[in-house]
Formats: sequence, C-alpha cells, structure tokens
Amino acid sequence: MDSLQAMFDQRSSQSKHEAIKNAMNAKMKKGQSVGAHVLNMVNYFTEAETHCATIDDGTQVSMILESLPPTFLQFKSNYVMNKLNYNMTQLLNELQTFEAISIGKVQEGETNVVENKSSSSKSSLKRKNKRKGKGIQKKQKN
Repeated sequence: MDSLQAMFDQRSSQSKHEAIKNAMNAKMKKGQSVGAHVLNMVNYFTEAETHCATIDDGTQVSMILESLPPTFLQFKSNYVMNKLNYNMTQLLNELQTFEAISIGKVQEGETNVVENKSSSSKSSLKRKNKRKGKGIQKKQKN
C-alpha cells in the first residue's frame, strides 16, 4: 500500500505543480473575452484542488486580477483602493460589465478620432486655399 501511495503521490505532486504553474502564468489573450479567461482560470484552480492544492478564494481573485491586461487597470485600481471583496461569481459579473462598458468607450473613441481627422483635414485645406488666394490677389495688385 505504501509503495502504491509513493508511486501515485509523485504523479499527483507533479500534476498539482503544473496546475498551479498554469494558473500563475496565465494571461488574458488579446481579443479573448474576460468571461472565457476567468473560466479558464477557474479550470486551473479546480485542477489544482483535485490534486490536493489549497488556494483560498482571495488568492484566486488576486491571481485573476493579475492575469488581466492593462485595459483593466482602472478596474483593478478600484478593487484595491475600495477594498472590495468579491467571490468568483461576483468578480466574473463585474469584469464582464466593465468589459462591456470599456468596449463601448473604445468604439466611441475610435469614431470620434475618425470624425476629428476628417474635420481637421477639411479645415487645413480651407486654410491652404485662403493662403493661395491671398498670394494671387497680391500678385494681381502688383
């Protein structure tokens, strides 16, 4: 019995190490939804717990927050500064809400940039035309 436990304990230890390493090194990929990323992280935590690792809820939330890209900096700052304490379900819901709001702002910002470029190029063309017109008028007077 002891030899069997020694054989399988080694494998369980290695699997536990791999699961924890995957959770610690996970980063949200560009274009990936935050919901899918959090579910991947939960899978890593579940696998680690299956192999007798204990990761408390607060540590899990911290690991997820650290795996987020810089676009979630405002969310992370708010979480830390206001000393919020979310369970996994609350964290997922709040992150998805933040993502939806942020994506709306980014798309709105891109539209404004395009509008501003076109209006500024029109005004610069008008200025150039005015300058050319003044030069022509001065030549005619001479």
